[in-house]
Amino acid sequence: MMLRQLGAKPQRQVFRGAGYLYHAQSSSLSTTEELSLDAAEYGNAPEVRRMLEELPELDVNCVNYMGQNALQLAVANEHFEVTKLLLRQKDLSRIGDALLLAISKGNIRIVDAILSHQAFGDGERLTNRPSQADTHDDFFVYDEDGTRFSQDITPIILASQCHDYEIVHILLMKGAHVERPHDYFCQCRTCSVSRGVTHSAIRNSRINAYKCLASPAYLSLSNEDPVMAALELSNELAALANIEKEFKGT
Repeated sequence: MMLRQLGAKPQRQVFRGAGYLYHAQSSSLSTTEELSLDAAEYGNAPEVRRMLEELPELDVNCVNYMGQNALQLAVANEHFEVTKLLLRQKDLSRIGDALLLAISKGNIRIVDAILSHQAFGDGERLTNRPSQADTHDDFFVYDEDGTRFSQDITPIILASQCHDYEIVHILLMKGAHVERPHDYFCQCRTCSVSRGVTHSAIRNSRINAYKCLASPAYLSLSNEDPVMAALELSNELAALANIEKEFKGT
């Protein structure tokens, strides 16, 4: 496995959205649900195990006042044992958000544990952007429901932007990759549909994709000839800068 580069790692960027702000939930939690969330947040693995075994009616997907469920709380606080216990539960929601959280923390053990979940069996979940998910799918949750990440951030994009070589390597081995943005003037069906989205959303999506493609971690681990790939990408970005002003200085 690729070892981490020597030296201090750059400070990780965390993508925070409006959903990370405090907000009132539509329904109050029961005392049992509050206790289960507290146990997950503070890493009380024996108590989490006891509640999961003795309280089959417990809703493991209930959320606290910040819109975060037990899995998100356990991962955010890097509680490995609690995370493993929760991942065994059926119909668990927000697994995609939990993976992004683990990547932002750089916690390889938790990333490995989440990637072992059956939800990532075919690798498709690692490539599709959260914005491409089924609107009724609770794998990723946005807006007011507690997510910290924008809808165009995929696991491999986040890991590359965090310059985490080990996690990028793990994701690539699992089949993750970045869809290269189409030409600015592309008239394919996908691009025609995307033009119905706001300009800022398209711009951010393209910039995040190119930031990943230009990341030293992604370049070195996904290309047989990283130097040639870097030169080709540099020329592509230079051409884009003349068309899309957002790419000036990238």
